[in-house]
Amino acid sequence: MKLYTADISPNCRRVEAVLHHLDLYDEVDVCRLNLLAGEHMSSDLSASNPNVKVPTIVMGDMNLWEANPTMIYLCDRAGAEGFCPTDPKSRFEILRWMSWEAQHYNRAIAEITWETMVKPLFGMGEPDEAKIESAGHNFHRFAAVLNSHLEGRSYMLGDSVTATDFAVGAYSALASNPLSRVPLDDYANVTAWYQRLEAVPGWAATAPIRLMEAAE
Repeated sequence: MKLYTADISPNCRRVEAVLHHLDLYDEVDVCRLNLLAGEHMSSDLSASNPNVKVPTIVMGDMNLWEANPTMIYLCDRAGAEGFCPTDPKSRFEILRWMSWEAQHYNRAIAEITWETMVKPLFGMGEPDEAKIESAGHNFHRFAAVLNSHLEGRSYMLGDSVTATDFAVGAYSALASNPLSRVPLDDYANVTAWYQRLEAVPGWAATAPIRLMEAAE
């Protein structure tokens, strides 16, 4: 199994965390690419993913790309029923929250953190305050939904961590970083859940160290 991945990327983090959580990481040939240097445009990656994006996993005659379905495939292949349940009701919940985070919640966080963290970190210009403000409105709308859902729950589906947490929580370290300017202060349940998630061993093993150091 070969994994094309990159530092800092929340999409790569969620897939790498699943591999750690399922004790599969030692079986993976990891190809860590420098996106800014254009290494992702290599012919090897383009042959496996026509989008030339990471994460991408090459597994025999299968090429796995797009983070959320890759996570589900890995879990089902490993028989990780507790971490990614297959009963129809639970699977619907997983797919619903994965769709929600990609289209709404994490999309807003991505727009904020791109302006406040990624651009300055890599010398790509000053943050666009108008874009930050616009994304902030969307963040508040969907963070309220998540905060309400987490009331009385330790994790997204109950008392145990699941693949749903790795998907919805993909930006946990970035959003919690003081430099991000993601307005988490009004969402105590989300903040507490992020802290629980960061303590999960598989998730902790994939923390974006460079960005955490940048906040110190």
